[in-house]
Amino acid sequence: MKKISLIVYDFDGTLVDTLDDIALSVNLTLKELGQPNLTKEIIKTCVGNGVVMLMTRALNGSGEKDIDRAVRLFRKHYDEHLMDHSRFYPNCLDTIEFFSNREQAICSNKPEDFVRKILAGLNCLGPFPSIIGGDSFKTRKPDPEGLNHLLARHRVSPDEAIFVGDSAVDIETGKNANVFTCAVTYGMGDIHAIQALKPDWTIDDISKLKQILS
Repeated sequence: MKKISLIVYDFDGTLVDTLDDIALSVNLTLKELGQPNLTKEIIKTCVGNGVVMLMTRALNGSGEKDIDRAVRLFRKHYDEHLMDHSRFYPNCLDTIEFFSNREQAICSNKPEDFVRKILAGLNCLGPFPSIIGGDSFKTRKPDPEGLNHLLARHRVSPDEAIFVGDSAVDIETGKNANVFTCAVTYGMGDIHAIQALKPDWTIDDISKLKQILS
């Protein structure tokens, strides 16, 4: 394969462990809506397709008319709590620094402003000149629009890029954009759903990207 010039990462579950803060904010929202709390493991299964789908799944049909309000409440609570516990997964920061001589970007279904606030809180905005969030375009992953935008912006062909993510949505997005795909197994995604899509690589530690791309 050609040398990979552009590394694109998913965010939640791939670079940063955000689950505790998401779960807290979901349950604060449910409390305001008069709904019962959910376990962190259940909330984990709701993550990956943006805030609207997160709250739709969390409400599970019990408050469909409240979706718009739920999204507003979640955004309010999450804005207040997004840095309570969120931290890089092991070896992520070192890996980002290792690839400082290559282009790196983020393509997430999380609202872009939340991605930027968390990266700023972790003092790591600098390595990512390009950040695509779930509200950056009318579409979101697995639609490849955001990823294709990154390819065009960084002037690389699909065979010079890799998308690294923790979910089937990420692997599907990468394949839809015809880039290489690498799945990480430590995040929030369903490993069986990921394997069914046959990513080019599957790793249990993001530092293994160094070997793959050397």
